[in-house]
Formats: sequence, structure tokens, C-alpha cells
Amino acid sequence: MRPRDRRTWSWLPGRLRFRVLGLVDVVALWTLVAALITTGAWWGLESYRQHRDYCTADRELRRTGPGRECVGVTSRAYGFAPGLTDVLGRIEAENRAARGSGKPVVSVAVVMPYTSREPGAAMSKELIRHSLQGAYVAQHAHNHGPATGDTAVQLLFANVGEDLSHWPPVTGALTARRGGEAPVVAAIGFPNSDDATLAAVREGLGPARIPAVSAVLSSRDMEDPYLFKVSPSTDQFVDALQRYVSANRVDRRNTFMIADDRDDNYVANLRRVFRREFGARYGITPDEVERRTETYQGIKGPARGTPQIFRRAVSAMCAVDARTVFLAGRDADLPPFLETIDRTSSCDRGPDDEPLRILRVSTGRDPVTETAAMRRIAERNNIEIVTAAAVDAPRWRAGADGDERVPKAFARFTGSYDRFFTEEGPDALNDGYAVMYHDALTAVGTAVAAARDSDIDAVTHNDVYDELRRGSPLEHCAAGCVPGASGVFTFADESSGAQGGAGTERAAGLWPVCKPVPVVTFPKERRDRSPLYRTYQMPGENTCPRP
Repeated sequence: MRPRDRRTWSWLPGRLRFRVLGLVDVVALWTLVAALITTGAWWGLESYRQHRDYCTADRELRRTGPGRECVGVTSRAYGFAPGLTDVLGRIEAENRAARGSGKPVVSVAVVMPYTSREPGAAMSKELIRHSLQGAYVAQHAHNHGPATGDTAVQLLFANVGEDLSHWPPVTGALTARRGGEAPVVAAIGFPNSDDATLAAVREGLGPARIPAVSAVLSSRDMEDPYLFKVSPSTDQFVDALQRYVSANRVDRRNTFMIADDRDDNYVANLRRVFRREFGARYGITPDEVERRTETYQGIKGPARGTPQIFRRAVSAMCAVDARTVFLAGRDADLPPFLETIDRTSSCDRGPDDEPLRILRVSTGRDPVTETAAMRRIAERNNIEIVTAAAVDAPRWRAGADGDERVPKAFARFTGSYDRFFTEEGPDALNDGYAVMYHDALTAVGTAVAAARDSDIDAVTHNDVYDELRRGSPLEHCAAGCVPGASGVFTFADESSGAQGGAGTERAAGLWPVCKPVPVVTFPKERRDRSPLYRTYQMPGENTCPRP
């Protein structure tokens, strides 16, 4: 009998005396094998699922939503979109140089979308690229300039998704980075007047006391104690238009308003401001007998609308021979609006008639509108587009030395921009986003330098917040104005009781003081006869320093 046959083992209890590899052995063995395989497969699949959802090995970016966007915060140049490779690489290289400079390093997050794939996305591909380019110019100027306060800035790419909705993981990651090396001291960006934007500040960054500096927000509904705005508000844009109308020969009787009636924070605010500032005095009332207002359905983001969405509004506008039209909508809606006018026979006017003036507001001069095709439509229909803007890059580029309407820092900005981004077209700055993102980061950098000048060794988000609120335009900005490429400015502190211009609301948020608002015309460039509008400066006064 073989020694491995347990039937001969007298010392073994009888119920266990069976041969090795008997039935019980086989069942036990295969049960064990099955358990091991199942456990290994489960572990492998779970590990795959977890890693499949991450875009980077360090798990800083995670795929989220139906579009599987890579959402999160990173300092590395991730390939969000092909057109961003150059600028993201430049920023990553500057981040490495900052960390290796031997200086104290602070981090500033650029919070915005980094992709634009779906119609109606919050930002177009061009706006995303230009925004990052402007932030890079400001980062490089701070880290290599003479007034850095001996502190270097690292930029973080903070992607909240195309529709801005993925802000919770982003704000959570930024909150976790407030301490340690290269602490987060502020966030810039926030491109759209949108409920998600406000929630990101009120529910995400604000409770963590991280200041948010928006580059282009203008809706007066976008207000929070931790949300600073570099752009003038819609109130101030429209106030600048009102002064233009008063100072220039603009028909004030044959008026009309065409407004986007979607539940969109920006356009809803603009509708209210147009009605309040012009309203009954200019005849733009919803009176059913002599109706002088119509609505349309706009398209948010870079996707252009179709001419059909304006058919009813344009027909009504031309039926009453309107000569001055207030357009309360986004930039993307202007080209189809002009195309509809061009196709509507009742809009035909003689060349000697008063021009049809379209009054609107915008961050800059929309390159899509100011094309050769749109110029021909405007000239053929005797249309003049009058825009109150935050940036007038073409005119500022052409401005002669000593022109007091051209911001002093604009030439320095364009010199750096042209040197770094040689492949960009001549109109890359026209939309205003590169300039405004530059100014948002310059505001943070100015606050960081001011904190260091106050003998603060390790600058924190609290220090930056305090310094952003502390500036004053008095005494030629002795108390710390921001040398922005769109003009010098500081921020209105609601606790100081700063007042807006005629007809505007009291400053309930943190808006820029002394910010220039140029009024530009297209297709012909006309010199505005009125003095340059400066935010929070009363008419006839000269309290603001030169822009």
C-alpha cells in the first residue's frame, strides 16, 4: 500500500481515511482554484475600471460625463486639444522653471473649459487658446520681471468641462492644495456668466477663502465676496453706450430692441439693463399697439445660429423703419442677425438714408463679425455696428505714442505676445480674451508682490484676497493699481460705498474701477466725440489716472 494512501493511517480519524486526490480533495482543490481566479479577475477588472477613468498616471485628471472629458487640476501639459500643444507646453516649462528658481512659488489655477467639441460649448477653440496665451504672457512677465516680489507663479490647468458643470472636483482639488509647497493662492478664468460659474465660487472656492478673478464676466448677477471681475459690468457697458448716443448723432426716436429670450444669465441681465437705461425714453417698450421689441432664441457658445431664428424679429424691426437697434445677445448671434437683414426685402434702404445703427456690448471686437463677408453685408445695407467693449486691440495697436486713450501697458503686452506666438494671425487679439486673461493674472501677481512687500514670507490665499481688495486709484495708483494691458484699474470694494455712473447700481460686487470702455464702430472707424468712459468715474470728472 502506497504511503500516501490515507486509508492505512491508523492515527487518522476514520472519517478522514480516504485516498489523496479523492472526491473531497478534488472538490476542495477546484473550489480553491475558482476562488483564486475569481478574486484575481475581480481585482483586475476593478483596477482596470479605476485606471480607465483616469487620463493621467498620477490621477489628477479623470474622465467624466458622456463626453468623457478629462476633468481636474494639473500643472502638466496634458493634451486636452491639438491646438493647445504650444501654449500648454510653454506654461509647463515656465512652471518647471518657477519650481527650480529657488524663489517661493505660489500656484494660480486657470479655471475654464479646455475643450470645445460640442455645439454650444462655453468657449470656442480660439478663445481657449487665446486665453491661455494671455495667462502665459502674464506669468512670464511676473516670473522674469523686476516687480515680482521675489515670488514665482505656477499655473494650474483646471478643466471644468465644456459646459462648466464639472466644477466640484476642480474646486475640491484646489482647496486641497492651499498648503504645502506652491500653495494655491487664487484662481482666474471663469469665462461665462452662468449658474455653474457662480456655484463654483459660492459653494467651492468661497468657503475655502480662495479668491476668484474672472477675466470676462460682466453680468451683475455674478457677484460674491470672493469673485473679482476684470471686465466692466453690463451696467457700465450700457452706460458707455448711453453717453455715446448722447454725444453723437444717433436717432433716438426710431428705435427697436431685439433680445435673446433664453434663460441665460448674461443675456437676461443685458435685457434688463437695456430696458432700464433706455426703456421708455427711447421707445423700446413691449407696448402691443406700437411694439418696439422682439425676441429670438440664441445659441450659447461658439456655435453660430441660423438666419431663420431672426426672421420674425427682423421683419418687425424693418416694418417700423427702425434706425437704432439695441441687440441684447451674445457675439455668436450677430453674424446670423446681419445675414437675416441682408435677406429681408423690407429692410432695403437707400444709400442716403440714416444708417441702421446696431448698439451692443462685447469683450472685444469679434473676428467672426469683422470679416470681409460681414463688411460687405454691412456696407450693402448701410449698417453701422456700435460696440461698447473692454478691449479695442486694432485701434490700440494703431495708436500713436502719447495717445492717452491707449492703455500704457498694451504695447508691452503686444511685444511679448508677438514674440512668443509668432504663428498667430494679426487679429488674434481682437476678441479680447488674451488681454483680459493677462490682466486677471496680472491682478493676482500684483497682489502677491504687494503681500511680499508687506514682509509676508509665505504668501497665502488670504493675503492675496486682502491685497486685491486694498487697491485705490487715488494719487496716481500709489496704493496699488493693476497695470493691465486693457488699462490700469483696481477693484471696487462694496464696503466703501463706491458708486457707479448715472443710472447704475451701487457696487454690490467686486468690479474694476477706472477701467476704460472704448466704443468702437464697424465697418467704418469713427472717433467717439465723447470723453473716454472710465468705470466709476462720474461724467466731467478726471479722477482716474491715465489708462
